[in-house]
Amino acid sequence: MPYRNSFSKPGLLVATPALNSTISSPKRGEQRLGPTKRRSLLGRALSTLFLMLACGVTFSAFANAQTTLFSATSKPVTIDHGNPAPTELGVKFKSDTTGYITGLRFYKASTNKGTHVAHIWTTSGVLLRSATFTNETASGWQQVNFATPVQVTANTVYVASYWAPAGHFSMDMNYFAKAGVNKAPLHALQNGVNGGNGVYVHSSKSNFPNANYESSNFWVDVVYSGQATPATPKLSVSASSLNFGTVAVNSATTASVTLTSSGGSPLTVSSAAVSGTGFSLTAGTFPTTLNPNSSMTLQLQFKPTASGTATGKLTIGSNSTTGTSTAVTLSGTGGAANPQLKVSATTLAFGSVAVNSATTGSVTLTSSGTTAVTVSSASVSGTGFSIVGGTFPVTLNPNQTLAVKLQFKPAASGSATGKLTLNSNSTTGSSTAVTLSGTGTSTAEQVDLSWHAPASSSDPVAGYNIYRATGSGAFQLVNSGIDKSTTYVDSSVTSGKTYNYLVKSVDESGVESTGSNEISVAVP
Repeated sequence: MPYRNSFSKPGLLVATPALNSTISSPKRGEQRLGPTKRRSLLGRALSTLFLMLACGVTFSAFANAQTTLFSATSKPVTIDHGNPAPTELGVKFKSDTTGYITGLRFYKASTNKGTHVAHIWTTSGVLLRSATFTNETASGWQQVNFATPVQVTANTVYVASYWAPAGHFSMDMNYFAKAGVNKAPLHALQNGVNGGNGVYVHSSKSNFPNANYESSNFWVDVVYSGQATPATPKLSVSASSLNFGTVAVNSATTASVTLTSSGGSPLTVSSAAVSGTGFSLTAGTFPTTLNPNSSMTLQLQFKPTASGTATGKLTIGSNSTTGTSTAVTLSGTGGAANPQLKVSATTLAFGSVAVNSATTGSVTLTSSGTTAVTVSSASVSGTGFSIVGGTFPVTLNPNQTLAVKLQFKPAASGSATGKLTLNSNSTTGSSTAVTLSGTGTSTAEQVDLSWHAPASSSDPVAGYNIYRATGSGAFQLVNSGIDKSTTYVDSSVTSGKTYNYLVKSVDESGVESTGSNEISVAVP
């Protein structure tokens, strides 16, 4: 792009020109269980006298007698609490004997609308079973039976609850304040025996109820049955041994075993432990209850720390009638690590590049061994060479590649050499070098000067002399003879330098005028 400057014009003797110039070049909280209106939790004051309701035992037509906490004639004092908030409502209970919860009951107000879902939980919030109520009546006791009964352990506390998506649940405060409900073998706990009772949670969807308010009874009940025949939980394991094969040292591989409940009653897998150097369990949650014919997968990992054969053992704890402890033998071999780094070229030539211009090239790194290679660093030496693509350190798995992009930007004319050095854990050598080369070429720069001839002069102008100073140096005449035109091209300039110019008019006798105003031009 041209650079132009204008000059003033003194008028001494021979008229002085006004100079312009052009440079050219070829290239450049806690919850609160409350109703919608401002009133007490129940929406009305209740006397504890009404709370001590008669409770009974009901039996239904199962193979064994079915026991419940409340009789068919028991009913709440407050059938509709009035709160419309979606709520999970429950009761904490336990049994004197090991048996099964075959179903769940709750007392329903006619305003308690929506689809209700029954849940049985552990006190830590693990969901053991759920079932959706169907064919409900408009109000009164509702019951759903579980497709598979829930085995409960004697003297262990559980939580039974149901989901009321439209609220309007039944609720009597202080019901469990001084006593629980005892219908052997079932017991609804007195408040404080195992935390608060009953329990609830306001939520937009079903959740474990872990809050309590004023020892309230939400009228949730369970159906319990003793077993007609002994429980037959049985654990089947997909393999008795697991071989991981040969694995490079400090690399990892995984394998899995499947646990299946193959008995006639639910199986509880209480634990899984792994022994042996390099072996570990990476997937599997315990305790887990598996219904008959259901299964779960355990994922194990083998990551050897040294070469050679390794053995270990997976030990599974359960209530299986075939044995409370089941073992799976683990084995594998640690193989020698073999990381290798392959570079696509040992030399990279950038060719001729104009000074202060840039061009790029690349080399490809490949992990060519049987184990991952780590390239810890990459550095470049040589003026004008640099890395512009590629981040280090980097780990490349076998057959994985990485392109390292390099740039050559010469600052001066002439040949240049450099080197790319890669450091890695390759067994072929910890340091790999790539030779770099390129040539910087000068760009032909020139300064185009132009000026205006004096409009009038008492002494006719015969031509012009052009003077140039480099930097702060003295002005020197650059034209070899009087320039009769009003332009001049200075093609003897060098990139990176600054030049100052002035022009003087010359008459027929060779007498010069005073100099024009000066201009300063920096050549890129």
